This record gives sequence, C-alpha cells and structure tokens, in this order.
Amino acid sequence: MVCFFISFNYFGIRLVKKMKLYNKYRIVLFISSLLLIYNFTEIKAQESQGKDALKVFLRIEEGIAGASVDKFLKYFGDKNYLSLSNGVAGYYSANQSYYVIKDFLSICRPASFKLTNIVTETPNPFASGILKYSSKGVRGNSIVFISLHFIDGGWKISQITIN
Repeated sequence: MVCFFISFNYFGIRLVKKMKLYNKYRIVLFISSLLLIYNFTEIKAQESQGKDALKVFLRIEEGIAGASVDKFLKYFGDKNYLSLSNGVAGYYSANQSYYVIKDFLSICRPASFKLTNIVTETPNPFASGILKYSSKGVRGNSIVFISLHFIDGGWKISQITIN
C-alpha cells in the first residue's frame, strides 16, 4: 500500500511539473501526499493496537476462567485499581494485584467466565462479562469490568472490578 502512495506521490509531482504550477502549489501537493501517507499509517497502527488489546482481554478471560492469574500476570501495570466483591478495593502494585486476585479466585472458584462486551477501538479499551463461581458450596454470579491503558509500548491493566 505504501508503494501505491509513493508512486502516487511521484506521478503527482510529475503532473505538477508538467502543468508548470507555481512552487507553492508543488509544496502543497507534496505536503498533502505526505499527510495522506501519515493518516494511512496512523489508521493501521490503531487497528494493530486494537488487535493487541483484544489479545490481552482474551488472555485475561482465559486466566480468570481457569483461576490462573499467571496467564495474565505480565499485563499488570505498576498501579492497578482493584475492586472486588469481598470488600477489597484500592490501588495495588503488579505483585500485590497478582496475590489479591489469586486469593479472591481461590475463595470464589470460577465455574465459568466469559467477556460479553469488548471495546478496543478507543484510547482506553474496556471489557465486561459474567463470572459464575462457587464459594463455600454456594453458587453466585458477578459482573466483571476490566480496562486497559497503553504504557511502555504495550497494554496494561488499569482496573479490574468484580461485583
């Protein structure tokens, strides 16, 4: 696709030269071509980030469903907000978040977990779903909300709420 824009730009400049337009029009045409290329690459980058965010959400879904926090440990950031139905709420480091969620999932053993709403085409992607669990022989359901933010070239968890 970039080759198309380069050749388009090349022929556009040749056309301008043949038409003997003033230098300012040549510059405007050149800058317009560059902006077109920039916008195209920016759109592709956003699509790629959306796909990466989706992969993170699916990894988190897999980890929570299997009560295996290890599967999404690398997606915890330096500061994560957790709010859980057992009363735990606050900001935690990556290491603390790991143990808080691991402890929660050992008490509320997941029977199933499925993200039903995933939005990745936004600067701060988020997802929500239903966690079905068993705690002390009693079955329950919780709504799970997860949001991400882009830090250091990758998606990190900014919030997990289980109510």
